[in-house]
Parts: sequence; C-alpha cells; structure tokens
Amino acid sequence: MPALTQGTAAPEFSLASQLDKPFALSSFKGKRTVVSFLPFAFTGG
Repeated sequence: MPALTQGTAAPEFSLASQLDKPFALSSFKGKRTVVSFLPFAFTGG
C-alpha cells in the first residue's frame, strides 16, 4: 500500500482498544480526524 499524504482519504480500518471496545475509523466519517500511531513503551520502536 502506498504511503498516505496530507489531505488524502485513509483506508477503512478497525482496531482493538484498551477499553475493550473496537475503534473504527468509519465512526469519524465526515469529521476532520488526526490518526497517530505511537510505539508502545519499551518496545524499541
């Protein structure tokens, strides 16, 4: 998959959350959204 650039639509995805409730990008449809992925502590990432 090619890298996303600013202003392009992100592909639909869903992830498990720490609240035991799935997180889906589609729940923010129509809203400006920033998605950031941070490395987990002590994983060397």
